[in-house]
Amino acid sequence: MQPEKKRNLETSLEHYDHLHGVAHGTALVWERRATANRWHKLSPGDAHIPALLAAQTGQPDRYVTANEFQGWRLVALLKSLRCCYVDIDGCKDAEHTLGEALERLREAQLPPPSAVVFSGRGLHLYWLIEPVPAQALPVWQRCQDVLIAALRSLGADPVAKDCTRVLRLVGSVNSKNGAVVRGLVFDPQPYAFRHLCDEVLGYRVPRTAEVRDLAVARAARGQRLSTGSVYDRWHLVYRDLLAIAESHLLGGVPHGHRDKWLFLSAVALSWFANPQTLNRELEKQARCWTQGLSVSEVRSAIKGPIERAEAAAAGKQYEWEGELQDPRYRFRRETLWAWMQDAIPADLAPQLRAIVPDAIRKEHKRETDAKHQLKRAATRERGRRVDTTSEAQQKPWEALGISRASYYRKKALTAR
Repeated sequence: MQPEKKRNLETSLEHYDHLHGVAHGTALVWERRATANRWHKLSPGDAHIPALLAAQTGQPDRYVTANEFQGWRLVALLKSLRCCYVDIDGCKDAEHTLGEALERLREAQLPPPSAVVFSGRGLHLYWLIEPVPAQALPVWQRCQDVLIAALRSLGADPVAKDCTRVLRLVGSVNSKNGAVVRGLVFDPQPYAFRHLCDEVLGYRVPRTAEVRDLAVARAARGQRLSTGSVYDRWHLVYRDLLAIAESHLLGGVPHGHRDKWLFLSAVALSWFANPQTLNRELEKQARCWTQGLSVSEVRSAIKGPIERAEAAAAGKQYEWEGELQDPRYRFRRETLWAWMQDAIPADLAPQLRAIVPDAIRKEHKRETDAKHQLKRAATRERGRRVDTTSEAQQKPWEALGISRASYYRKKALTAR
């Protein structure tokens, strides 16, 4: 079932309001210029936003961040995730490609997009979500992977999946062919992020006597959404690395550990930033936390991870122990601790989650197991109390031929 076209997006302000109507952080608008490119920060409550966006209408090559940040467009400063997106470039017939994309998503049992922007030479599909904080980045990144893979044969850009991405602004002009960028909103109601994750990642709880209600199933799935992936691990590693640097206040990372800190930061960020922005973000981090290193030393420290990130973006795989794997680096927890332990203050170590010794890891595991036991007990109790005549049991969305998430979103709109 294809989504119904609701309304046009014709101006830059309409596009901004669709993504950032209830702002939690700073969005950025980028002007590509022949001499020097220019950035504009759009922060919550800024009175100049309507005028600034009105000035972008009809201008060539204007872009906007899909997500929000704490002042600047860095993974480390990510504030609020606002949507998932797929960039399909090089379409000869954008309307036809849109129809094919919607059909591919339906066949893959993936949710339809909330909106589409016709970029002049392609499509930007948006899945609008209720804003979630930076801690959700690993799961968000997995959703990006699945959505892009489903549309890869139509030209979905595998590199355009990072949270710092800028996409063409509605109302501006694509200078490559003079086309005005326009958009369509299929459904203004954002997905609840948990619902979108369920639909995209495909987690399904077996139907048992103990799990019969939608809320119970959702709670059980939620235990699986935020653990176990490579994104989860490297997100924790990066947060630990930042905590280590911040613990030394103005001194930054201690001498003797700065090159390793930069190297591991590059490895961690390579899972979340595309190669074009990875180098810039690392150089900014170096100026902040490793001021004793020269430019050549910084570039030498991050060279390997950046090359691996470029190989991954190109779709290359490396053979390791007889299997083809992603070329980006992986390190054991013990190695991370051995490299960084002398730079970690004693009072900080128990607060870290990934760069930890055996004793702290075991303590974290005991705490996590105890929390999961409580959640499972609560889930079983709720399952015993569920009403089998509830709407969740009757599954009206199946009769309508739509997904469960779409049904509840449409119901919420009707109630309004």
